[in-house]
Amino acid sequence: MRLISLALLAALAAPVAYGAPTQDDIAAARLAYIAGDYNDALKVIQEGADAGNAMALNILGAAYQDGHGVEQDTSKAVELFEQAAKAGEVRAFFNLGTLFAEGSEPFEIDRIRAAKEFQSAADQGYGPAMTALGRLQETAEPANHEQAAYWYEKGHKAGDVIGTTNLAHAYVKGRGREENWIRARVLYTEAASRGYPRAFNDLGVMHEEGYGVHMDQLTAYSFYLQGVKGNYPKAGKNIAQLIIKARFPWSSKHAALGYCIWAVRNASETEKTGFQEDCEKLVTEVNPDADMRARAERFADQL
Repeated sequence: MRLISLALLAALAAPVAYGAPTQDDIAAARLAYIAGDYNDALKVIQEGADAGNAMALNILGAAYQDGHGVEQDTSKAVELFEQAAKAGEVRAFFNLGTLFAEGSEPFEIDRIRAAKEFQSAADQGYGPAMTALGRLQETAEPANHEQAAYWYEKGHKAGDVIGTTNLAHAYVKGRGREENWIRARVLYTEAASRGYPRAFNDLGVMHEEGYGVHMDQLTAYSFYLQGVKGNYPKAGKNIAQLIIKARFPWSSKHAALGYCIWAVRNASETEKTGFQEDCEKLVTEVNPDADMRARAERFADQL
């Protein structure tokens, strides 16, 4: 981040005669923004946005949406995303689609608008937008699993790792694709090879339960552990339950409780209640004393 910041400072110190930031300047500012160096990054990005640069407009929109380095303002974010989209930034279409798919005050969920924006990005070959269209179809009422799998397949072929994982799940569940555990394992493995933590977790489930593979709790443990390392909370809950069930000699009950604590801490709002219920069952089974609870808390802190 220090090197990025120096590059940004050099860009800021450049004489006015050089004009607006170059695309390379803005690309460096984007990396600085992602790294959390908001103040220096946004100076360059704001100059680029003022000059009509599509990438800069999109990044500035994200800053206003998240409130990073500026006061949070969703209306301003939408305005900037729309400008960026008109200027040719494909990710701005995707950001607009995501915003309307999820809703963000003062904008309510608008699945029609979301689909329109995702489609615009997908038409330009943007894989994450294809996957997002699949997700819209899967969460529709009623769900259209055939269309969902169609878009997941397209997202996968366009290189989107979430599309790859969602397509694998379609094969697991037999939704939109005929159930095929072998195909699912190949897809999960491909996604895991690219470091996607959810894919590690799902491979763990396959090996723990023997879905399409020989049941192997040790292999399941190793996959769940990779999921935890990738900060995927569900993997923490799963490895906790597996430790107690398998009684691994190298792992302990306090570690299992620690993984569960970590999972609940990091779970999304939609997952948290379910994780808490599962972990409370684990606590009841283990029946820890005060010392074990303290060790579990320290273990969770170190994850």
